[in-house]
Amino acid sequence: MTMDTILHLVYSSLPENPVSPTATLSAAFTSSSSAGGGGEDRISALPDDLLRHIVSRLPTKDAARTTALSSRWRGIWRSTPLVLIDGDLFPQGPHISAAAGASLRSIRDAVANAVTRVLASHPGPLRFVGVINFFLGRHVDALADWLRLLAAKGVEDLVLVNRPWPLDVRIPDTILRCASLRRLYLGVFRFPDTTGHPRGPDVFPHLQELGICHTIMDDGDLDHVLACCPALEKLALVAGYGTPSRVRVESRHSLRCVLLWWSMIDELAIVDAPCLERLILWGTYPCEEEPIKIEIGYAPQLTVLGYLDMGIHALHIGGMIIKAGVTDVSPMAKVPSVKILGINVNFEARKEMEILPSFLRCFPNVEALHIKYNVDESNGELNSKFWQEVGHIECVESSIKKVVFDQFRGGANELEFIKFILERAQMLDKMVFVVDPENSAFVDQAMSTMKSLASTDYTSASKKCSLMMVGYRKGPPAFSYMRASDLSLSDPFFVSKDIQVTV
Repeated sequence: MTMDTILHLVYSSLPENPVSPTATLSAAFTSSSSAGGGGEDRISALPDDLLRHIVSRLPTKDAARTTALSSRWRGIWRSTPLVLIDGDLFPQGPHISAAAGASLRSIRDAVANAVTRVLASHPGPLRFVGVINFFLGRHVDALADWLRLLAAKGVEDLVLVNRPWPLDVRIPDTILRCASLRRLYLGVFRFPDTTGHPRGPDVFPHLQELGICHTIMDDGDLDHVLACCPALEKLALVAGYGTPSRVRVESRHSLRCVLLWWSMIDELAIVDAPCLERLILWGTYPCEEEPIKIEIGYAPQLTVLGYLDMGIHALHIGGMIIKAGVTDVSPMAKVPSVKILGINVNFEARKEMEILPSFLRCFPNVEALHIKYNVDESNGELNSKFWQEVGHIECVESSIKKVVFDQFRGGANELEFIKFILERAQMLDKMVFVVDPENSAFVDQAMSTMKSLASTDYTSASKKCSLMMVGYRKGPPAFSYMRASDLSLSDPFFVSKDIQVTV
């Protein structure tokens, strides 16, 4: 991946700012008499609590400027939990042309000094601090000062991104003393060595969300941090490149969501996670030539899982390695809680198709199956009788209600699998083919397939099943980090509806 791609992944995964950059504070003066005499300041007449509410929603610079209005306003700003966003402090916004050269560097230096002044002058608490527009290799001393002030004044949400050189700027270990943190996102850094630092629930007692984005972090340091977060609900590794290489989730009784987002990794082990609801694997790649080991142990609440990749994921459940040809899966190797399952498969790779039935047998209660077509290589078609002889798959025959084929191509192996689903799925309500609306060949193939299937007996297993074709959403990808991490969505694997045809 290019650095531009990495930065795009990092920035698109960051939490939204709690204030709008376009928010303004109107003077709100009116005439005190019909003759247009003196003015009455209606805003200042409001109660202090309401004024704090207003100031907390202003951009950083505008909020600080209210201190010039009066001694009362200075007290309002100082008693309002601080929201500090470095982009609000740039005179023309943070995206100044690099052609500005020395002028740009001087502006960034001035803004860094402004960040220091704001943090030093506000007594806290600090509701949200976002510093994402600096080459922090040039501001190492300032970064150390900021973290010292953040730890002392009780920062709650902290987002830090080094943009982007050098890649190994080490975060000062003061970050490990920010006990007030509730949410922490770090991007393009080297995490501090945790050796010798306190380990236990008192380090980050309130931390609920942790995002490690393109940050060098040893496996032991991640284990150390996770052991310090008794309230952690969401863990995300974004644009990682093999550090950490192994993620082990053990005794995390609060964790609800784990995301590996465009990251290189060797192993993910969900050992003991009784509250885990969602495990998202998107764009994962092995560090070495060996497949990525995905181990699922005790996760009785796991409802959403995907995308499991037939080509690069080695699935281990209950101590059992899931291999091709497994027809009798032990109860210990099943995850009955999973209702939404995403599968990434190359229909032209025979080995991937042969292991697909074994994977499906591990999830007997799946209701929505999302199949994403991954085209890497072609190594032969399956025996035409493969799916006829595949045997019993509980989720297909008893629970699946919706199947979505993303990037439908209409190849022979793909069509045989579709026929298998239609013939066996007793509960199937809907089958959706997602195609590129600008590729007329795929659109025509999807239409032809739908009409052919609708006119045969393949749908006899479920008489109420409808076949639908939809097109990709134009613009940003519909399945995004924000959608994947949004626990309010029951099924995050989105399907666009720009073009919709039902048969």
